[in-house]
Amino acid sequence: MTSATTDVLVVGAGPTGLMLAGDLARAGVSVTVLERRAGRSNLTRAFAVHARTLEQFDQRGVADALLETGRRVTSLRAFGRIAVTFAGLATRFPFVLVTPQYETERVLADRAEKLGVEIVHGAELTGLRQDGDGVTADVRRAADQGGAGGTETWHAAYLVGTDGVHSTVRQALGLPFPGHSAVRSVMLADVRLGESPQDVLTFNGVRDGFAFIVPFGDGWHRVIAWHRHHELPDDAPVDMAELRQVTRAALGTDYGMHDARWTSRFHSDERQARHYRVGRVFLAGDAAHVHSPAGGQGMNTGLQDAANLGWKLAAVRRGRAPDGLLDSYEAERHPVGRMVLRTSGALLRLALVGSTPMRELRDVTVGTAAKIDAVTRRVAGTVSGIDIAYPAPRGAHPLTGRRAPDVRLTGAGTGPARLYEALRAGRFVLVTGAAATASVPLLDGWDADVDVVASAATAATMLVRPDGYVAWATDDPDPAGVLAEATGHGRWPPAALIGR
Repeated sequence: MTSATTDVLVVGAGPTGLMLAGDLARAGVSVTVLERRAGRSNLTRAFAVHARTLEQFDQRGVADALLETGRRVTSLRAFGRIAVTFAGLATRFPFVLVTPQYETERVLADRAEKLGVEIVHGAELTGLRQDGDGVTADVRRAADQGGAGGTETWHAAYLVGTDGVHSTVRQALGLPFPGHSAVRSVMLADVRLGESPQDVLTFNGVRDGFAFIVPFGDGWHRVIAWHRHHELPDDAPVDMAELRQVTRAALGTDYGMHDARWTSRFHSDERQARHYRVGRVFLAGDAAHVHSPAGGQGMNTGLQDAANLGWKLAAVRRGRAPDGLLDSYEAERHPVGRMVLRTSGALLRLALVGSTPMRELRDVTVGTAAKIDAVTRRVAGTVSGIDIAYPAPRGAHPLTGRRAPDVRLTGAGTGPARLYEALRAGRFVLVTGAAATASVPLLDGWDADVDVVASAATAATMLVRPDGYVAWATDDPDPAGVLAEATGHGRWPPAALIGR
């Protein structure tokens, strides 16, 4: 048995774990990722990367690399004729990027490794225990290149479970995962098509089932299909004849699908852990919440978990914030997970409506709502993540808790030209608005955590968190005085960051 030590131990090398690990390493925190799989995955569960996630990638300097791998979709069509458009979103990314999950993981893994993250493959967590000083994890290592496997003990200040719906970390904590299976026996297949669908994302639901087709970009397509009256166990083989039949019923054609290289079945759950933090152990991504695939929000929600937790863990570990800051992770992200679960569940139930009268009522009701601009904007803002905000204290500026807009910066010279470029350092950014009469001097002790920039594109002066959300803002023409008063002229961090 061997032992090793790291500041933060991340269990699971999916998108959530890789994003979190990269953020911690960027902040100077040592981090190790344990992954049960022997190597990088070539499997794909998620295809949709939404606008807010792309903004988070932009804030890390890797958005362009991911954009090269996929196709952009400016609207999503459902129930045959009803579309939700993202073209009006106030973002540099007014679309959904369709790209295989393994591309997202590749971009994030490359970033993490360049920042010094150690990713250990073939390492399975078998148990954990914690006390006031840290977490001890028992790990079983698979045989590597002919060598014998063994057991290891890892010691860390904190541990984060990003190990999926069947999370070993969550089970080790004894946390229940309440919820239910929303739909069973969904067929999956990676196939070739004789003809390509007109839309990048092709979906429709009919009385007895639904079908969904999405391209990998390399000539292969993922087909997802379900039949109401033929639900089999998850381990039952997928019959191609049935897959073609269900697809034709839903889409009017099977597009000449052939040569399946992989097939499977799964059931979709709607579940959420009651807590995301237990002492020094945290849950994020599918380990904390799992939703129906409707809306494509699962992976995106996990990545937003990572963005929220990463800077807080780093600040506490580096002694720049008290432990209480970590409680705000669950306080902010648990309501978001609950909202996504309800939203995706509602979309799924709309798709699964069985009777003809109810489907006609659905189409009329949703079709009417889709013609109301305010409704479609709200749907697009919610699904894309752009409108997601965190609670703000009573009397706070309206921007507090909301996503900071990617304003252009003035006097940038060779420095960052946009706010999201300024956030790539992983620090807080104080944006001096156009109303300010002079630049805002930093308070005592803030220089190690905050960069100051100026923008003529906003009248407000904003203190923006490393995850791109506004921690504090003012429209006062003397922002320096207001900021000093708001923080009690105290040292870093301001009270506004330590939970609300």
